[in-house]
Amino acid sequence: MSMVLMKFIEVMFSGVGIGLISAIAGIGGGTLMVPLMVLILGINVKVAIASSLLTIIVTSASSSSVYLREGLVNLKVALTLEPTTALGAISGAILTIGLPSYIVERVFGAGLVAISMLMLLRIFTKPKVSGEVKHWFWGVFSSFFAGMSSGMFGIGGGVLKVPIMNLVMDLPIKEAVATSSFMVGLTAASGSIIYSLKKLVDPVLVLGFASGILPGATLGAKSLKGIKSKYIKLIFSLILMYAGIKLLL
Repeated sequence: MSMVLMKFIEVMFSGVGIGLISAIAGIGGGTLMVPLMVLILGINVKVAIASSLLTIIVTSASSSSVYLREGLVNLKVALTLEPTTALGAISGAILTIGLPSYIVERVFGAGLVAISMLMLLRIFTKPKVSGEVKHWFWGVFSSFFAGMSSGMFGIGGGVLKVPIMNLVMDLPIKEAVATSSFMVGLTAASGSIIYSLKKLVDPVLVLGFASGILPGATLGAKSLKGIKSKYIKLIFSLILMYAGIKLLL
């Protein structure tokens, strides 16, 4: 069996687990993909970030299409926030490419710790379920940094977009999640263009993860009814914090 095929199979099975956990915890796969590639598979951090972003484009298409059919996506909010978010993703990608890999690992580690703390805060913060959309300026301004986190760390940015739309702009939580899911692919595409031009994307990683994440997410969605997602999110946030601290050391 060739090394490429073995690598594909290993990544695909990892993708199934990532898709399963992501669907249950309600988060994007990028926050798991990049640490797994760097800490377990030994992939260069810049290649991991680039490949994660391209994978997110593929895997986000299915979920965003479902939300669009159900009429949950607020297109006005998405189209207003996305230009600034995309600019942030491009800026983040350029910044990451320009930095030495060891610094990128430490910055990514600090980002993971921050994301895990934000997740812990969201677990114990009651989301807004209704309300009129407001604070457009702050939503647009904050979205630049959500996009930058996507471009820098290879994540969809939903972990920041959802709180921005729900807590800052008063968008109902279901609409915030659906709108974020719709935007994720567009944001990831903006950042991935920069990485692709630098030839940092590994197609085997992208195909392997995409092949595993899609069925894993479907299985996770079906298993969601019998599992308390609050506890999954708590465990997941602690795992992220551990991975972040390990990358910092």
